[in-house]
Amino acid sequence: MENAPANCVLCGNKEKELLITVDSWCIQRCVQCGLGVLDPRPSSDELAKLYNEDYCEDRFVEGGLTGTPEYTKRLSLETHRIKFFRSFKRSGKVLDIGCGYGYFLAACREKGYDIHGLDFSDWAAHHARDRIGIPLTIGPLDEVSFPENSFDVITMWHSLEHMSDPREAVSRANSWLKDDGLLVVDVPNYTGTDARNLKEEWNGWDPPYHFYHFTPQALTSFLGKFGFRVIRKKDYHSETIKASLKKYPLINLIARPISKFYSGHSFAVVTRLKKSAEDQDAES
Repeated sequence: MENAPANCVLCGNKEKELLITVDSWCIQRCVQCGLGVLDPRPSSDELAKLYNEDYCEDRFVEGGLTGTPEYTKRLSLETHRIKFFRSFKRSGKVLDIGCGYGYFLAACREKGYDIHGLDFSDWAAHHARDRIGIPLTIGPLDEVSFPENSFDVITMWHSLEHMSDPREAVSRANSWLKDDGLLVVDVPNYTGTDARNLKEEWNGWDPPYHFYHFTPQALTSFLGKFGFRVIRKKDYHSETIKASLKKYPLINLIARPISKFYSGHSFAVVTRLKKSAEDQDAES
């Protein structure tokens, strides 16, 4: 085990307060910016043992081999993610950090994007490479190197909260992206309706795997420190509100539309990178 950094990685403040305790794991909150952090947390050696076969089989939705109906159905689950950023970049090279089994990248490939994956877990990465042919790199993000200006889009679907140092992750994304490139980030929202309703039972806490816990404001501010400007954002609908409404027959049919008025499990943003000072001045 190790302690989290003494200073908040977003605002530098040292003062924290207990946010919640989940299964004996303590999650602290910065009193200044609200960023949550698991403290203490697993060391790097312990992490290597945590992201194993059991973890992957429990968290990732598997599909069939390329070309099978199961594979096509599985790829359809990724459609909403591509739609989220496609209007800004309809072609180019996509890097998915924390690619898991690789189905998002396979869906991108179907749409004509050039693709590459990165994952810490050997098990997940081998599945992506050997079963569905995803080109990828295996290893901790801080030990991986890509040439600067290599990618048009970098995505982090529920991976930033797993990072021991999210500053390193976003800084590297800045370096690896082309000017005007997109960084897409999706993280659990601990201030959302579902988290407030479920409290300790909310699966977005997920200790000891989630090191950091964001609010929409904290995520936007954090990415902005590295030159990323939010150009699209969304709250996912509330599953707890939808489930409570489905109990009533007359409301069941409109439970999902109503639940969209309540913040759910996650918050996602599409951000654009402007590297040159001239571009940044033009937008300010």
